[in-house]
Amino acid sequence: MKTSYVCFSFDDGRIDNYTIAYPILKKYHLPATFNVTTGYVEGKFPKNRLTYAKPMTIDMVKELSHDPMVEIAGHGYWHKNTIEDILLGISSLKHYLGDDKIEGFASPGTGLDLCYYHNHKEELLNGGINYVRLSLRYLCLPKLKTLIRKASRVLPLPILYRWAYQDTLMDSVTDDLLYSIPVLSPISVAQLTSLVDYAIRKKKVCILMLHSIVDDGHVHDNWDYEKSKFISICQYLQSKESQGVVEVVTTQEAFHHLKNIE
Repeated sequence: MKTSYVCFSFDDGRIDNYTIAYPILKKYHLPATFNVTTGYVEGKFPKNRLTYAKPMTIDMVKELSHDPMVEIAGHGYWHKNTIEDILLGISSLKHYLGDDKIEGFASPGTGLDLCYYHNHKEELLNGGINYVRLSLRYLCLPKLKTLIRKASRVLPLPILYRWAYQDTLMDSVTDDLLYSIPVLSPISVAQLTSLVDYAIRKKKVCILMLHSIVDDGHVHDNWDYEKSKFISICQYLQSKESQGVVEVVTTQEAFHHLKNIE
């Protein structure tokens, strides 16, 4: 690749994605992918079934889908990894947004078994799913890197964080699978920018998996990321884009970049 690519990938369809994250992304002219659990945004989930957070409405999802800098992808109907639930979620999104709008699927909880995926890959392709986004991966020393990854939540050392997660960065794609870095509430801006700087040096794709962006001091769980830190990340990426060393894209666009260099 001639440059590196960074993606924001938001899971579930939480209302703060629309009320907090999206306006910030618009301000800094940054694309993003929103992976929507359709039953959740339809209001069919009991309170706290998926998260404490309220969902977006279907109208909000439709509005986001009309923005050319936004990708909407599937995240299951009932937030499951069965072929039935994956395809139900995709078909319901296509019903609301149109057949040509949905190309990807982000695995809920990264619970998609790879043997199961390979057995059903043809069905996914026939359902219009061209890529699947998982969470992190380890290419070597998985036990040690798991330990360092957990330690990085309490020891905010950028070099440790970068080393623990660098296997998740991509310069190719296999079996139409993409990998992403879960951005948890304790992770500092310095840790994330250190990893992205590494991706820039190595000209790799870095997908940042987020869930909720919340006001500072309102973190409820590990999947909440504070607004001020998110703004700092956006400012950093905007600066790097202006230098021409990175491009922020949707997950779909990153997938096509990776496919084109195979």
